[in-house]
Amino acid sequence: MRRSSTAFYCSLGLIILFLLVMIFGSRLKPHEITPDHKINMIQYQEDGKTRYAKPPFAPNSTFLLGTDHRGYDMLSLLLNGLKYTMGTALLLTLLRFAIALPWGLWTGTSGKGWGVLRSMQWVVASVPAFIFLFPPLAGMYYGLRLDHGVKSDPQYLFLFTVLFIVLVTFIGIFPLAHQVAERTRHYNDKMFIEASRLMGGSFVHRTIRHLIPCMRNELMFVFLSEFMMVLFLMGQLAVFNIVLGGTETIGDDDIGYKINVTITGEWSSLIAYGAKYIRLQPWIILSVGTSFAALLLSLQFFLSQLKRRYGSEREFI
Repeated sequence: MRRSSTAFYCSLGLIILFLLVMIFGSRLKPHEITPDHKINMIQYQEDGKTRYAKPPFAPNSTFLLGTDHRGYDMLSLLLNGLKYTMGTALLLTLLRFAIALPWGLWTGTSGKGWGVLRSMQWVVASVPAFIFLFPPLAGMYYGLRLDHGVKSDPQYLFLFTVLFIVLVTFIGIFPLAHQVAERTRHYNDKMFIEASRLMGGSFVHRTIRHLIPCMRNELMFVFLSEFMMVLFLMGQLAVFNIVLGGTETIGDDDIGYKINVTITGEWSSLIAYGAKYIRLQPWIILSVGTSFAALLLSLQFFLSQLKRRYGSEREFI
C-alpha cells in the first residue's frame, strides 16, 4: 500500500459527502415534497398590478435550483432522491456479482466452461449494453402503456420492473465473470495454490483461504467499476424515458398536456422528466444532469486514487 496523497483524501471526502447526502438527504431538504405542499399558482405585484404565475419557477432566492411543474423544489427532490438512485444501482451491481463471482472463480480454477464464457463475453462486449437493452425495454414500456404514470396497471409495472432488473443484471454477468476468471487463472498458477491443492484443499478452501484474499483489492476495484457502469446505463436509458416506477401524472389529454414526474426525486426519473423540457425549463435537466455527472466523476476519481494507493493501475485494467 502506497502512502496516501492529498488527492486520495479529496476523493474520499467527495464519496463521504455523497454518502451523507444519501443517508440524511431526506432530512436536509429545505422544502417538503408532499402533495400538501404543491404550488398551483403564486400571486405577485408588477407595475402596480396583481399578476399570477404557475410553476415551474426558475431558480430564485426561495428555490435555489428552481421547481418542477408541481412547484416542488428541485434541490429538495435531488436530496431526497439520491438514496433511491444509489440503492437501485447497488442492488443491480450486487445481483451481477452474486452470479458472476462464483462462476468466474469456478471457471478460472477448473478451466471448465472457459470457451462458452469467452464467447458470450465477446458477444456482449461487441456492442454497447444500451443497444441490447433499449429495444425490449422500450417495447414493453410503451406497449403496456407504462408512460401513464399512476394510471398504469400495477401488474404490468411489476412485470416491467422484473424485466428491467433481469436484463440489466444479465447484460453485465458475462464480462464480469470473464474478468474474474482471468484473474483467477493468474493466481491459480501460483505455487502456494498448487501446494494447497496437493495437500487436499478443496475448491471452496482454496477460494476462501487463498484466491479471494489475493484478489480482494481487484474485486473492490471491479465492484466500483460495475457500480459506475450500472449508474451510467440507468442514465442512458433515462434520457429515452425508460425508468422504473414511482411517477405521477400531471394534467390530462383532455386539457392538452400530460406530464410524468417522479414522486421521490429519483435521479434517473428526473433526467427522463427534465430531458423533455430542456428548452422551456433548462434548469431542471441542468440541475439533475450536473448532480449525476458529479456523482460519476467523484466515483471515477475515487477509483483511480484507490488504484494508485493499493497497486499499479496497469495491473488492474
